[in-house]
Amino acid sequence: MQEQPDSGAVMRQPGNPLSQYSATQLLRFLIPSLIGVLLFLVPFDINGKSNILIAYLIDYINDVVKPMMVPVTVGVATLPSLLTVIVSFSALKKNPNRFVQLFNPGLGWTLVRAVGAVLMVMTYSKVGPEWIWHRNTGGVMLYDVGPVVLAIYLLSAVLLPLLTDYGLMEFVGTLVSRGFEKLFGLPGRAAVDCMASWLAASSVGIILTTQQYRQGFYTSREACVIATNFSIVSIAYSYLLLKLIGMEHVFVPWYLSVAVTGVLCALIVPKLPPLRGKPNSYDPLVGKQLKTDRREGEGLMALGLRRAVERADTAPSPFAQLKHGLHVSMDIAISVYPAMMVIGCLGLSLVEFTPLFKYLSMPLVPYMELLQLPEADKAAPALLAGMVDSIMPSILGASIESEVTRFVMVGVAVNQIIFFTEAAILLLRANIGLRLRDLLMIYVVRVLVSLPILALLAHLIVG
Repeated sequence: MQEQPDSGAVMRQPGNPLSQYSATQLLRFLIPSLIGVLLFLVPFDINGKSNILIAYLIDYINDVVKPMMVPVTVGVATLPSLLTVIVSFSALKKNPNRFVQLFNPGLGWTLVRAVGAVLMVMTYSKVGPEWIWHRNTGGVMLYDVGPVVLAIYLLSAVLLPLLTDYGLMEFVGTLVSRGFEKLFGLPGRAAVDCMASWLAASSVGIILTTQQYRQGFYTSREACVIATNFSIVSIAYSYLLLKLIGMEHVFVPWYLSVAVTGVLCALIVPKLPPLRGKPNSYDPLVGKQLKTDRREGEGLMALGLRRAVERADTAPSPFAQLKHGLHVSMDIAISVYPAMMVIGCLGLSLVEFTPLFKYLSMPLVPYMELLQLPEADKAAPALLAGMVDSIMPSILGASIESEVTRFVMVGVAVNQIIFFTEAAILLLRANIGLRLRDLLMIYVVRVLVSLPILALLAHLIVG
């Protein structure tokens, strides 16, 4: 909703809005927010490579602990799962301690953690059926996916409050609220979610959106729309996907095509089921926290600054933020890793050892042929495999000769957002109102909407 003047409020003092606040208040807003912007939103060129600082930090951590990453991944998936089984089936599950309750997720998630831990150990030890520990099934999750996302979960949960809790989202959200609401029907603060996701990682955007829902700044529908339409994989990861398929020479026009497609999907998909029917209700534990407190005669800049300063004044201490961030990152890691292993092993084994995806993708073949995409019979199964993991279309489609088809395949893989080895698990675990069937429907809708847009742009650019 657009801000309405609060006629009963005291009119703001004339003059420079900055004069109304002390230096301490302004610095409490500015310093953490600027650090957050530098970490998550501003690309830097280091050693000839352009990326955001959080990505450099993630790469640095991964490089330092690289010799230990695989054992650490196994440990993160197995030890907490063992504790989950112990807590869930003992008197400890009644202990109200927050740390203990991390290991009492309910019967369903306890089963997922236990099975995921067993699969992780089997893959690491190469015991049991080959379809579990094969390099292209469980091996992908253990050696390729698991080590990379661990640092993302840790740093994102700990450092994201710099963007969310010290006034930046209030300031930016106020300034762009009218345009963003008119275009997408969403609060202006969602623009920060979008930037953080596109520049950092899809998991960063989902975690950020979930936190905002839990704090009462998004309704269930808004959180569902933002998480499934703006949490696109990062620019750096997009480049990796394009490079794997041998198309890095057209990265700039390709990524512009991805951006255009993403915007059009964000305009179309929320107007269709299942997102159209999601409730516009806030988390019942906190209620609505968005303010409609614009004072008479107050400009957007002054309003945004006032909201930012008020938000920064109520922010927890750095120690409390760190403690909460570590709790969140631990909750995500110990839940996502086993679930990722279960879905990854099953999904990738179906891709590698069965013709299932070939049969499921048959309806896509005439659709892609209608869009004049060559080698549609080869591209359709590879494209559909992106449901399991966004990297699969690049791996399976590398042998396709048509640049137009490869251009489209990777573009759709980036724009689909829903892939079940990471994003889908985070969305289900977030409890923002999305169920498994919702995610499957959204995936299908995004693929069907993305294909003709990207096909048109591909024919224009590389056709």
